[in-house]
Amino acid sequence: MKKSTLIIIGLLVAILIVGVAIILTQTPPTITKTAEVTLTIQPSPDINLTTSTEHIDSFPNRVASFAATVASVNNFAGEVVFSVDGLPPEMTVSILPSDTVTLGPSEPKGVQIDIGIPDDQSLIGDYTITVTAESTQHN
Repeated sequence: MKKSTLIIIGLLVAILIVGVAIILTQTPPTITKTAEVTLTIQPSPDINLTTSTEHIDSFPNRVASFAATVASVNNFAGEVVFSVDGLPPEMTVSILPSDTVTLGPSEPKGVQIDIGIPDDQSLIGDYTITVTAESTQHN
């Protein structure tokens, strides 16, 4: 065989080997699928607290009463505990029927708050009363 024929055959064999090597090292095509999901961030569940009055006048040896109501905001549901602060220790606080209510998403709940004022003239004055409605439950 001629030297040129051998060179051509050698080149063809080399090309064939390189082609086979390329084919063997190629990875199969990647298949990719996607799906979309909508994320909606809503306001956190909460409660709203209102009282029936912003001012109460009373006298020694009386009971001052007012109402406090909680309502669900953003589908809050759970137990809510009422408390009252800002009074001297000589005065008593009663929360009726209970200091704890179970609140649902669509039904406000109220309590009556009675402040017992003893017959003590030294207690005459103005007091800022803080009514708190608190829940540790978050749905």
